[in-house]
Amino acid sequence: MSARAPALLCLLLACGCLEEPRVRQSAYPSAGLYTPGNRLGASDPSDTPNPAAGLGERCVSLPGGADAGAATAGTLTLEYTTRSLEGRYAPKNCTAAWIETLDGAYVATIEIGAALRRPGLVYWQDHACVEKTGPDVVTSATLADHERPHTAFWKGFDLDELAVPDGTYVLQIEVTESDKEPGEISTFEIDKGQESYSMSLPVDVDGPLVDVSVSWMPEDAGGD
Repeated sequence: MSARAPALLCLLLACGCLEEPRVRQSAYPSAGLYTPGNRLGASDPSDTPNPAAGLGERCVSLPGGADAGAATAGTLTLEYTTRSLEGRYAPKNCTAAWIETLDGAYVATIEIGAALRRPGLVYWQDHACVEKTGPDVVTSATLADHERPHTAFWKGFDLDELAVPDGTYVLQIEVTESDKEPGEISTFEIDKGQESYSMSLPVDVDGPLVDVSVSWMPEDAGGD
């Protein structure tokens, strides 16, 4: 019987019946879709993704700045609530909210809840300047659940604390519960100017946002 042992071992190896020893995923830092340099993000909080891989340089001030037109001083208030996507780490979740121009140029981040899990926010990593978020950003760690409502503010400044011209901008909100697949990003148009307003924004009934409201209050309209 011992004479047949080598032949039996060879047969098992040939058919793949014996598994190779398991190794930790971190032993292969370049394996998988969400890896450093991939335009969608990273697979691990220790990874360093390449921001703006698909959108060009993101860490630049807006062309012309306030010289491009009137720059009304005021405050945009964003309020929203989220729900679970049934992701990998649900109900723990990471969120980010930021402002862009209509042409897709990065303006500033106004909220980010992620800390070490920021690479999981793959859209924010690609759209934002991660080194210069902006002067109004509210930061927090990864959220334990979806019970806490979100409130963030934008004073109308870009990442270099320069006032941006009045006009229409794009508000982006990202919610994720995984570092292995993208979460969801929602896009809204908002206005900055001399007129105040307050409104609720339509949300996807199947998406992670339960409700979103924004208001803009110019300084001159605030009163005492």
